[in-house]
Amino acid sequence: MILVDTSAWIGFFRGSDPVATTVDQALESDEVALCGPVLTELRRGLRTPAERRRVLPLLSGCHLLEQPPALWEEAGDLGYALARRGASVKTLDLLIAAYALSYSVPLLTTDGDFARMRRAGIPLDLSPRS
Repeated sequence: MILVDTSAWIGFFRGSDPVATTVDQALESDEVALCGPVLTELRRGLRTPAERRRVLPLLSGCHLLEQPPALWEEAGDLGYALARRGASVKTLDLLIAAYALSYSVPLLTTDGDFARMRRAGIPLDLSPRS
C-alpha cells in the first residue's frame, strides 16, 4: 500500500514521469491509498463536470484510510516539533504526514513540504515504489 499525495496525483494526470508511472503501477496492483485531506484537495481542484466524471470513479476504487483516532493531536504535535527545528509546512501536509506515519505506509509525493519534514528528522518513508 502507498499513500498517494495530491502532488503525485497531479503528476499522474499530467503524465509526468516517473511519478505517473509509479501511480499507474500502484493503481494496477490495487495498492493506492487515499486519506481525507488528499481526497478533499483533489475533489476541490476538479474544474469541470467532465473532469469529475473522469476522476471520481478512479478515486472511488482506491483504499481510503480511516482517520486515525489521534489525528488532530498527532498533526499538531508534528507541526510543533517541526517549528522547533525551524521547519514550517502547510497544515494539510501535517495531516497527510500523520496519516502516513499512523498507518506506516510510504508516501508518494512531489511536494517539498514532505522532504522538508524528512530533513527535520520526521521518519516519513518517501521512497517511491516502482
